[in-house]
Amino acid sequence: MGKKGGKRPVGGLAKGRKTRETIVDRAMRIAAREGLGALSIGPLAKELKMSKSGLFVHFGSKEKLEAAVLERAADIFFGQVLDRAEVVEAGIERLWGLCDFWLEFVENRVLPGGYFFGGAFFLHAGQDGFISRQLREVVREWLKALRQAVDEARHRGEIRIAVNAKRTAFELNSLLIGAQWSRLLDRVDYSHARSAILTKLKSIATEKIPPNAFDSVMAWRHYLGTRD
Repeated sequence: MGKKGGKRPVGGLAKGRKTRETIVDRAMRIAAREGLGALSIGPLAKELKMSKSGLFVHFGSKEKLEAAVLERAADIFFGQVLDRAEVVEAGIERLWGLCDFWLEFVENRVLPGGYFFGGAFFLHAGQDGFISRQLREVVREWLKALRQAVDEARHRGEIRIAVNAKRTAFELNSLLIGAQWSRLLDRVDYSHARSAILTKLKSIATEKIPPNAFDSVMAWRHYLGTRD
């Protein structure tokens, strides 16, 4: 006889969670490589050797699947970039760390296609609905981290107090997005992007940091490794 109340066995719940995670992971890889709009229930079910009805049991709609994919991608991005920066000393070092970790995230192809949220944001952020709100929130969280790092550096006397944190965050983000475009266009490495970021930091830094620390990425890393 079946259990009263129709309760599923614990093993069944664990298996269901594992299947859901497998679906989300495969869908995320497809979206990272081909774009969020490339997700389609039929081909995804076929790739996973599942029926469409079996896949729907776990999500119920394409939008819910997309939402789960965005959440997983955001967790990975924040873990690789924001969480790593949290353990870096506050101030200009953390601001550099955020940008450097962002570039490493793309260079190391943590997700296929590079910066997952670039294409998805351009495609969906201007629309209405839950997915667009979710995307905007991810990007806001990233820009907020940059703004906070600028503010911390200002209060520590490493960046001029008159510097506008919001505008600086926008400019740094623009450099990073531009680096991704250049990479896709010409297959160049990200050394130019790091040099451009150092040039930007030099333009807003105070005399507390010696100007020659910004001469190269090697000089900057040496300075960070030797300062008190």
